[in-house]
Amino acid sequence: MYAPGGQHRQRLEKYRMFVLKNAWAALTRHKWRSLLTIITALIVTFGTMFSTAVIQASDTAYGSGYDAQKPTFDLKLKQSVQSKYNGADSSWTKNYLSWTQYSTYASAAQSASISFTYTFTESVPVRQTSKFKAVAGTADQDASKTGGEFTLRTFYSKEAAAANAQGAFTIVKGKNLSYSTSSTDSTSALISETVAKKNNLKVGDTFTIASPTDAKTTVKLKVAGIYRYKDGQTAASTKLAKDNRDNAIFVGYYAFAINNFDTTTGKGWAVPDLQVTFTLDSMSAYKKFVTLVKKAKLPTGYEIVSTSLEAYTESIKPLGKFAERLRIARIVLLIVGGLLLVALVVLGLVHRRGEIATAMLVGVTKARIAWQFMLEVLFPTIFGFAIGALAGGFGTKPLAHQLAGGYEVTMSASLVWQTIGYGLLACLVLSFIAMFRVVAVRRISLFAPRDSGDYASVSNAESDDSARDAGDTGDVENAPTTQAEQTQETKPTKEESK
Repeated sequence: MYAPGGQHRQRLEKYRMFVLKNAWAALTRHKWRSLLTIITALIVTFGTMFSTAVIQASDTAYGSGYDAQKPTFDLKLKQSVQSKYNGADSSWTKNYLSWTQYSTYASAAQSASISFTYTFTESVPVRQTSKFKAVAGTADQDASKTGGEFTLRTFYSKEAAAANAQGAFTIVKGKNLSYSTSSTDSTSALISETVAKKNNLKVGDTFTIASPTDAKTTVKLKVAGIYRYKDGQTAASTKLAKDNRDNAIFVGYYAFAINNFDTTTGKGWAVPDLQVTFTLDSMSAYKKFVTLVKKAKLPTGYEIVSTSLEAYTESIKPLGKFAERLRIARIVLLIVGGLLLVALVVLGLVHRRGEIATAMLVGVTKARIAWQFMLEVLFPTIFGFAIGALAGGFGTKPLAHQLAGGYEVTMSASLVWQTIGYGLLACLVLSFIAMFRVVAVRRISLFAPRDSGDYASVSNAESDDSARDAGDTGDVENAPTTQAEQTQETKPTKEESK
């Protein structure tokens, strides 16, 4: 029969405290082993979470992230052709593409039901005047050969302005241009800080430029804003003034067109340098467009370039390289860390047969001993795992930002749950190793006959083991007894009955 409810609960509580007390005593008696187990579990958990998050971010960036890009499409001169550029020879303009050529490609894409948007920039050299001077080049030639000392450039949209080939710029004084297609502003212009200082110009002042082919044909513009390049670099000296990026004057498309710079009948340097940029809505559309352009015969000396894809690929390179290193590091970490944890668990189980045998002989059940051994493993491993998981969850993003070239790596919810699941499973597997150590001790082997010499040596070894691990299973005399033992103890003898 079972003990009354209250007595049963007391015995159950005593049983729990017995197991917890002995497990904790074993851990505190081997502090360095316990601490090393915690640190190993922490490092393995954090390292696995961090490396997996970075690897997943890299796989996404090179996979679905790349496929989700809306690439731009440009036709640009090959470097081998561009290297022959001569800014003092107006025949160079024969390399420029016209609206007619770009229209051919656009029509082919429309016929193939490829949707796209486009923007463009146009530029021509313009001459300086007596009251408006450019930053001089190192080997300037007469404007009749170069077309002028400034470069007048128009952007059809803010996207075109942001992708300015000479570098992204910001307005430091005044205001930016209006890129609206309905704008009728024919005079507003942006000039660089360098040119503004050289000519002592401020916002609201006017200045005059001249046609690239006729010094007498002038255009008056007004300083709407003063810009500075975002990279903060001082413009490098150039042979010709017009090639110095600080000598670029930016105007809206209406101002460019109304002043006859957007012309199809110009000669020499009056021919505008047109650069159209197409934007496709998917990678598949981009690939189809490229195929169509090649079929329509790409102009001699030109190649297809996607500036946006190049920029994207360049931006994720540090992440990709870092992820490749972590793929190897993660494997090494899991193997070495796992073996070390197993070794630490096994180290905590050796030389304890005598302890287990003694406890069993005085009535402590295998289940109670196994539970104690399992707790000795679970306490440090789960504690280290929990700290490592928290560190991985909160520390991955800032650490990856520093080590992956500024790329934002986020910890996904699925990765967190996977880590929790696999981590707890690993802790249980390690604890089962400890449990099997107890299960492997057969009660019948404790009473098997042995040679006197063997018995003496085993008895001495077990005595040494018990002394060395005294207390690992607690004071067996004070261990909670079973109900059968309690019944036997309270049953009166015949003599007592009499």
